[in-house]
Amino acid sequence: MVAVALKGLAGRKVRASLTAIAIVLGVAMISGTYVLTDTITSGFSTIFDRSYQNADVVITGKAAFDNANGTTVEPPPMPQTLLPKVQKLEGVSLAAGSVTTDALKLIGRDGKVISSGGAPTLGFSVTPAGQPFNPTKLTEGSWPTGSDQIVIDKGTANGEGFKVGNQIGVQTFGPIRQFRISGIAEFPGVSVGGATFAILDQPTAQELFRKVGQLDAIRVQSKSGVSNSELISQIQPLLSPEQVVRTGTAQAKKDQHDQISGFLSFLRYALLAFAGVALFVGAFVIANTLSITIAQRMREFATLRTLGASRRQVLWSVVIEAFVIGLLGSVVGLFLGLALAKLLNAMFVAVGIDLPHGPTVFKARTVIVALLVGTLVTLVASIRPARRATRVPPIAAVREGSVLPTSRWAKYGTVTSVGILVLAIALTCIGALGSGIATGPRLLALGIGVLLLFFGVSMNAARVVRPLAAVLGAPARTIGGAQGILARDNATRNPARTASTASALMIGLALVTFIAIFG
Repeated sequence: MVAVALKGLAGRKVRASLTAIAIVLGVAMISGTYVLTDTITSGFSTIFDRSYQNADVVITGKAAFDNANGTTVEPPPMPQTLLPKVQKLEGVSLAAGSVTTDALKLIGRDGKVISSGGAPTLGFSVTPAGQPFNPTKLTEGSWPTGSDQIVIDKGTANGEGFKVGNQIGVQTFGPIRQFRISGIAEFPGVSVGGATFAILDQPTAQELFRKVGQLDAIRVQSKSGVSNSELISQIQPLLSPEQVVRTGTAQAKKDQHDQISGFLSFLRYALLAFAGVALFVGAFVIANTLSITIAQRMREFATLRTLGASRRQVLWSVVIEAFVIGLLGSVVGLFLGLALAKLLNAMFVAVGIDLPHGPTVFKARTVIVALLVGTLVTLVASIRPARRATRVPPIAAVREGSVLPTSRWAKYGTVTSVGILVLAIALTCIGALGSGIATGPRLLALGIGVLLLFFGVSMNAARVVRPLAAVLGAPARTIGGAQGILARDNATRNPARTASTASALMIGLALVTFIAIFG
């Protein structure tokens, strides 16, 4: 039966390809989402890792509490007097402090703030002694050495037409100040997206950021042969309860978690939700397509039964077809996701969300999840049509116009379909309108209700085909003449078939309407 199924599939290449498109789109969305978010995460990781390059340990302030999202609020600065104490420790080879802010705004030639599209606008300090810890690289000019000098990022310089020697306005917590651009820098090997950054010498940065006599971080490099744990044990006695010391790697991970993990998780789940919707629609399309093709292939299945094939073998022949279609569609969708990831990133940039990114990341997890989900969704969608195929009697091979016998569960169809529709409406109303319900149960009721609503409407759609076709087909009958009459009669001849064919469009249009309202 495997050979029969594969030969039958090979003989219907176009139909199989069109059926697979539904899975291709959903799997491409899953693959593209993972590739995009993994690539963005990799870009952020590179930035954070380089922020602590050559730093074996990092000393920062310790926040008193976490915010509602479970991430640490901005830690308090430390007194600058701590730095010379650290520098004198036996295991310290080099130590340098720095101050940062995310409140620095660069001012364009028109006197307006240079927009970053919601991306970070960063300012930080640099010292000659701390250059080994500097994550940026000069592309032009030199580092700032005076109170009127500044280094800006390459993206801002190119986008706004600034060159070394030009004046640029800077604003933090006070009036706009003018600085001369002494250099232009970049994070090598990674795009910072729409973020802007500016670098000043330390005394100027401390004054501008309102942190005179304070430091946000102290990066420490150990002497040869001194382990990180040993260095931390030497530093620990110098710290107050408001300060903490971590390895450079641990500090980079913490910064990444505090600053971008929540946003990336939201982005990933939002995009995966759209992928799930696409696969849900795809499952309907596949189930409907297989149901239609099984009705068309009734004689083929009946002939197989006449030649001795069992009902189980007929079932497996349909399932094998679905498996092959699902697997091939998933493979195509997997690699199409690479192009979709770039398209999604371009879409974000177009609406003003330019996120950092590095080289494309294509993890094994992406491959496994995309192939499994696409194939399993196709198999699940094929179960009902496959079971219908097993009900084809052998005698249908010699009969014209044979129809499938009804299932023994058909007598419960009306009660079941109406019950599901009523339950769906009740859950949707509870989730949307109920009072005194916690957010979790409310969203669960709403989600299950909407999902059941699709099934309920689809199961009851055949009952409204004839009255709807009579009304909607009236203009076609009047204007189209015989062709219009044939079209209307064909639509009403088999209400179940018409409803099944229209259900995919119904779901797609409902989703488009939902996205428009949600947007």
